[in-house]
Amino acid sequence: MSPTEAIPLLIVVLLMVSIGGTEIQEMSVTFQGDNDVDSLADVHVVAGGTTTVPEDATVSGDIYVIGGTADIDGTIDGDVTLLNGNLTVRDGATVTGTVQTYSGSASVSPDASVGKVSQFETPTPSSSPAQQIGGFLLQFLVLGAFGWWLVERHPLVIENVGAAITDHALVSGVIGSLGATTLLVLFVYMAFTLILLPVAIVGLIAEFLVVLYGQAVFGYLIGTRLPIERDGVATIVGIAAFLLVIELLGFVPYLGGIAQLTVAVVGFGAVLNTYFGLQRFEPVTIQGGA
Repeated sequence: MSPTEAIPLLIVVLLMVSIGGTEIQEMSVTFQGDNDVDSLADVHVVAGGTTTVPEDATVSGDIYVIGGTADIDGTIDGDVTLLNGNLTVRDGATVTGTVQTYSGSASVSPDASVGKVSQFETPTPSSSPAQQIGGFLLQFLVLGAFGWWLVERHPLVIENVGAAITDHALVSGVIGSLGATTLLVLFVYMAFTLILLPVAIVGLIAEFLVVLYGQAVFGYLIGTRLPIERDGVATIVGIAAFLLVIELLGFVPYLGGIAQLTVAVVGFGAVLNTYFGLQRFEPVTIQGGA
């Protein structure tokens, strides 16, 4: 598993560490190769390759397995959490804390000494129409209120972002894809220091809010094409139509996901290009020589 592929699960690990409330000073990650460890950081993440705690080793720290293989022959004074990949706790091995399995393949020998073994049971997704409608309405209320506020209070701001989407969609898409990916990687690697973990979490939340900002603008653009005189009302109706289209795209295999991602990155790029709508985006033109 490459660092980029591991990013979503690394974010999950960072959130789990943050929620746990334990004071952490150091985190380490292995992505490839065979690694025998006789010492651990406070948190060690196995993202690829094989990490082995030898039979004669006693280490302190928590291990998170998100890819590759963790092979426990010795003693771990801490917890082991499997999010993906493979975990083996062999005969005679010791884990003083909890072996928690969320996904992946786990094998815990009955002759191993483990404080607690826990298996996460994935809740069955509800297909209740009432819950689906409720989720849609909640999303609509949040985006609708935000879009209405922008149109009524700061119309020039939303117009600037909308112009960047309609007039410079390709540039916005390129900037959005590069910007979103770069920021995501940056925040994850910032979180590796753990000292900057709160900053990284705030950054990830802010990045998500920028995506929602772009979605609200798409709804505004749809609303401007509707035969509704009041801009605020037109925007709310446009956002409802946009969310419905996005929801329907989710039922189209592959192409639907690509379309949803394209809309997200174009909106993200348009927000960045216009400095959150504060400035009209005009691409730089290079004058040809005489």
